[in-house]
Amino acid sequence: MSTNINDPIAQTRWRHIWSLSWPIFLANITVPLVGAVDAAMMGRLDNVAYIGGVGLGALIFNFIYFGFGFLRMGTTGLVAQAHGRNLPDEIVNLLERGLFLALSFGVILILAMPVIKWIAVISFAGSADVEALMVSYLNVRLFAVPAALANTVLIGCLFGRQNMLLCMTHLLIVNVLNLILNIGFVLGLGMDVEGVALASAIAQWTGFIVTFGLMKWQWGRILDGFIKHLFSGLFTGTSRWLQWDAFGDFFRLGRDIFIRTMLLLACEAILLNQAAQLGDLELAACHLMMVIFTMIAFGLDGFAHAAEALVGAAIGRNDRGMLDRAIWRTNSLAVLTAILIALIIWLGRDIIIGLLTQQSDLFALTAAHWIWIVMIAPASCLAFQLDGIFIGATRASEMRNAMIISAILFVVLIWGLRGYGIAGLMSAFTIYLALRGFTLWLYLGRVRKMAGHN
Repeated sequence: MSTNINDPIAQTRWRHIWSLSWPIFLANITVPLVGAVDAAMMGRLDNVAYIGGVGLGALIFNFIYFGFGFLRMGTTGLVAQAHGRNLPDEIVNLLERGLFLALSFGVILILAMPVIKWIAVISFAGSADVEALMVSYLNVRLFAVPAALANTVLIGCLFGRQNMLLCMTHLLIVNVLNLILNIGFVLGLGMDVEGVALASAIAQWTGFIVTFGLMKWQWGRILDGFIKHLFSGLFTGTSRWLQWDAFGDFFRLGRDIFIRTMLLLACEAILLNQAAQLGDLELAACHLMMVIFTMIAFGLDGFAHAAEALVGAAIGRNDRGMLDRAIWRTNSLAVLTAILIALIIWLGRDIIIGLLTQQSDLFALTAAHWIWIVMIAPASCLAFQLDGIFIGATRASEMRNAMIISAILFVVLIWGLRGYGIAGLMSAFTIYLALRGFTLWLYLGRVRKMAGHN
């Protein structure tokens, strides 16, 4: 992980790309496992409404969490470019600005909890049982929002500095603790959706405190006086990080990434809402398939995050050769991995579904539509990879435009195919994922023009 930032050839060697990718690949396996264990714990209870309640509650939380994804994505791109220019002081300023925004937004969202829950209830067409369980979940989970948003900033900074091992440590702390508490609260203490939510909240706050401490210890003098500068700058307005003009980059990126992310989440919400109208069993099956989709996405994200760091560094250096190598090599590894994942999913159908539910009718319905899960990995791989490239380049407007086109086409597809049940919904979703990659690919030339020479 110590490859010299001043050596562009070494930065884009296959070995270095793999060294950036494998820690995130390993840690990311635990991220969807949390969702899978959530589903598995609820799937062992006596009513499928528990799965639907947690699924919709988690979706609402994800609207918030990923809606503020510009904090992570913007931090990654800006830090990666500062890292490429070898500007450590600017990296610290970016970290301070990001944490200030994350904690501020987090407090505001806690105060807005009644409104969030009201919107959640009127937005979904689930049964009364599902709605009640969703609200119980949100009553606990929303208190983790400040920590969750702050964690995205820490992760973004670590990605940008190519410090993937520490990022892996953070993700493992949060997700392994979440898994342990989840099982303990549900199986050990007999809790239901509130136990799942409490496990997530405790894990997020623990991850933030421990990871910031590790960053302070590992980075040494670069973070000396960080807390003092953060709060003194807030009250006096004298710190460099609190120059309000400098927040322009965050807000510019934030506007476009927020629109893109809200549309992305809206597409997933439309999918689940259509499934909910088919019935609780169909909603539960669709939720299980989305849990598996999330596992696929996180599995492929290792190479996308490597692309973020390397593309940002190449643009910071203004090095076209490094940029082209980063794009080609990370894409190649992502495509090969997507094919491998599809093969594993195809062969492991019964094992995978069996780990998620013991209910025979839910098992049968999910298995009957398994082909769509197999197809999702190759269909989505280009979209995830190009997301990473555009994040590293801080080209958020192109990400927004590509998502607008894809979302419109998805609505048309799902409206036309909804009469075919889950098969229609999942086929529309798979085509939409492929469209996301294609529309981003049309803008790739703009990224290459940002680095002017070899």
